[in-house]
Amino acid sequence: MSCQTIYVMLSSFLSKEEKRIVAAHELGHITLHRSQLKMAPMSDNRLYNMINETEYQANLFAADLLIQDEDVAALSKQEDLDYFSFCSSLYATPELMSFKLYSLMKRGQKYNMPLDINSNFLAK
Repeated sequence: MSCQTIYVMLSSFLSKEEKRIVAAHELGHITLHRSQLKMAPMSDNRLYNMINETEYQANLFAADLLIQDEDVAALSKQEDLDYFSFCSSLYATPELMSFKLYSLMKRGQKYNMPLDINSNFLAK
Protein backbone atom coordinates (compact mmCIF):
# COMPACT_ATOMS: atom_id res chain seq x y z
CA MET A 1 0.00 0.00 0.00
CA SER A 2 1.47 3.33 -1.05
CA CYS A 3 1.08 6.61 0.76
CA GLN A 4 -0.23 9.47 -1.33
CA THR A 5 0.34 12.97 -0.06
CA ILE A 6 -1.84 15.72 -1.41
CA TYR A 7 -0.76 19.34 -1.20
CA VAL A 8 -2.99 22.34 -1.68
CA MET A 9 -1.28 25.65 -2.30
CA LEU A 10 -3.20 28.87 -1.73
CA SER A 11 -2.17 32.12 -3.30
CA SER A 12 -0.84 34.69 -0.86
CA PHE A 13 -2.74 37.29 -2.87
CA LEU A 14 -6.08 35.94 -1.66
CA SER A 15 -7.87 37.53 1.27
CA LYS A 16 -8.29 35.52 4.47
CA GLU A 17 -11.95 34.91 3.56
CA GLU A 18 -11.03 33.72 0.04
CA LYS A 19 -8.34 31.38 1.38
CA ARG A 20 -10.89 29.82 3.72
CA ILE A 21 -13.34 29.22 0.87
CA VAL A 22 -10.70 27.94 -1.55
CA ALA A 23 -9.31 25.56 1.09
CA ALA A 24 -12.81 24.17 1.76
CA HIS A 25 -13.43 23.84 -2.00
CA GLU A 26 -10.17 21.92 -2.48
CA LEU A 27 -10.96 19.71 0.53
CA GLY A 28 -14.20 18.94 -1.28
CA HIS A 29 -12.22 17.71 -4.29
CA ILE A 30 -9.97 15.60 -2.04
CA THR A 31 -12.92 14.13 -0.17
CA LEU A 32 -15.33 13.61 -3.06
CA HIS A 33 -13.04 13.08 -6.04
CA ARG A 34 -9.89 11.48 -4.63
CA SER A 35 -9.84 8.79 -7.31
CA GLN A 36 -9.89 11.47 -10.01
CA LEU A 37 -6.92 13.43 -8.71
CA LYS A 38 -4.03 13.43 -11.15
CA MET A 39 -0.35 13.02 -10.41
CA ALA A 40 0.54 16.28 -12.14
CA PRO A 41 -0.13 19.63 -10.49
CA MET A 42 -3.64 20.90 -11.06
CA SER A 43 -4.67 24.52 -11.10
CA ASP A 44 -8.00 26.01 -10.08
CA ASN A 45 -7.75 29.71 -10.77
CA ARG A 46 -11.38 30.82 -10.67
CA LEU A 47 -13.61 30.44 -7.66
CA TYR A 48 -17.12 29.20 -8.50
CA ASN A 49 -15.98 28.01 -11.92
CA MET A 50 -18.79 25.71 -13.02
CA ILE A 51 -17.09 23.93 -15.89
CA ASN A 52 -18.18 20.48 -14.77
CA GLU A 53 -19.98 18.44 -12.13
CA THR A 54 -16.89 18.02 -9.94
CA GLU A 55 -16.52 21.80 -9.54
CA TYR A 56 -20.21 22.10 -8.73
CA GLN A 57 -19.93 19.38 -6.08
CA ALA A 58 -16.80 20.91 -4.54
CA ASN A 59 -18.60 24.27 -4.26
CA LEU A 60 -21.58 22.65 -2.52
CA PHE A 61 -19.19 20.81 -0.20
CA ALA A 62 -17.45 24.07 0.72
CA ALA A 63 -20.74 25.84 1.40
CA ASP A 64 -22.02 23.02 3.60
CA LEU A 65 -18.70 22.79 5.46
CA LEU A 66 -18.32 26.50 6.14
CA ILE A 67 -21.93 27.52 6.81
CA GLN A 68 -23.98 25.68 9.41
CA ASP A 69 -27.64 24.90 8.63
CA GLU A 70 -28.66 26.07 12.10
CA ASP A 71 -26.94 29.45 11.64
CA VAL A 72 -28.80 30.05 8.38
CA ALA A 73 -32.11 29.10 10.01
CA ALA A 74 -31.54 31.37 13.00
CA LEU A 75 -30.41 34.38 10.98
CA SER A 76 -33.13 34.00 8.37
CA LYS A 77 -35.67 34.90 11.06
CA GLN A 78 -34.21 38.41 11.28
CA GLU A 79 -36.34 40.27 8.78
CA ASP A 80 -34.31 43.47 9.00
CA LEU A 81 -31.24 41.92 7.30
CA ASP A 82 -30.72 42.33 3.58
CA TYR A 83 -29.00 39.53 1.66
CA PHE A 84 -25.53 41.05 1.83
CA SER A 85 -25.76 41.71 5.57
CA PHE A 86 -27.05 38.16 6.01
CA CYS A 87 -23.99 36.82 4.16
CA SER A 88 -21.61 39.07 6.05
CA SER A 89 -23.06 37.96 9.40
CA LEU A 90 -22.19 34.37 8.52
CA TYR A 91 -18.74 35.25 7.09
CA ALA A 92 -19.82 34.07 3.64
CA THR A 93 -19.61 35.60 0.21
CA PRO A 94 -22.94 36.07 -1.60
CA GLU A 95 -21.91 33.34 -4.06
CA LEU A 96 -21.02 30.85 -1.33
CA MET A 97 -24.31 31.61 0.43
CA SER A 98 -26.16 30.93 -2.82
CA PHE A 99 -24.62 27.46 -2.86
CA LYS A 100 -25.65 26.95 0.76
CA LEU A 101 -29.23 28.02 0.11
CA TYR A 102 -29.38 25.75 -2.92
CA SER A 103 -28.08 22.86 -0.81
CA LEU A 104 -30.72 23.52 1.84
CA MET A 105 -33.48 23.68 -0.78
CA LYS A 106 -32.29 20.39 -2.30
CA ARG A 107 -32.75 18.90 1.18
CA GLY A 108 -36.34 20.13 1.37
CA GLN A 109 -35.98 23.38 3.30
CA LYS A 110 -37.78 26.50 2.12
CA TYR A 111 -35.57 29.44 1.19
CA ASN A 112 -35.77 32.01 -1.55
CA MET A 113 -32.79 32.66 -3.74
CA PRO A 114 -31.98 36.38 -3.86
CA LEU A 115 -33.16 38.09 -7.03
CA ASP A 116 -30.34 40.60 -7.19
CA ILE A 117 -27.56 37.99 -7.27
CA ASN A 118 -26.40 36.51 -10.55
CA SER A 119 -26.72 32.82 -9.73
CA ASN A 120 -26.03 31.36 -13.17
CA PHE A 121 -23.43 29.10 -11.60
CA LEU A 122 -26.26 27.28 -9.82
CA ALA A 123 -27.95 26.31 -13.08
CA LYS A 124 -27.87 22.55 -13.39
